[in-house]
Amino acid sequence: MATESTDKQIDKQADIQQLYAEQSRMDAHAVNVLLRLDMLVTELREFKKDSKDRMNKFETWIVGMIAITLTSLLATVGGLLMRLL
Repeated sequence: MATESTDKQIDKQADIQQLYAEQSRMDAHAVNVLLRLDMLVTELREFKKDSKDRMNKFETWIVGMIAITLTSLLATVGGLLMRLL
């Protein structure tokens, strides 16, 4: 009888230790997933900032090209008008 109760206690302790081990693995996995998500969010923020900087440069170049085109067009039209008048 005494051996049966000690065997049951040993089995319960083994089950408890197994549950703790599984729980700690789950916790470690959850922390790992959260760290990966944090890295992805950080990378996305950096990508957003870099893309915004590139678009601002691109926008500046486009505005410059349009300004040069309009200036050249106005100069050409003004020159033609002066010759006609």
